[in-house]
Amino acid sequence: MPLPSVTRWSAQQCTARAKHTRQRCLNPAAHGMKVCRNHGARRPETIVRGASHGAFVHGRETLESKAERSAKLAELRDIEATMVQLGILRGKRWPGRKPKTALPR
Repeated sequence: MPLPSVTRWSAQQCTARAKHTRQRCLNPAAHGMKVCRNHGARRPETIVRGASHGAFVHGRETLESKAERSAKLAELRDIEATMVQLGILRGKRWPGRKPKTALPR
């Protein structure tokens, strides 16, 4: 049963639907929104935008810079492996996957 504000004062109803039953939410929609507060309605001033947003794509890291970083890391892994073989380095090695073959220098 919808809330009184939806039936009595013609407030807009939330448009969200349940995945299992496919029934609509009976709550009133938030002011100026299509969904209620339970289904994600937020005030525009509270929405994070720009560089502070978690999904912000900055575009500062190009494919060339990624390839250069990967080549330098592979070179560091080769140096580390050489130091371990010569007995210079003791202790734990860097974590993570090691390159299968050395990159040409």
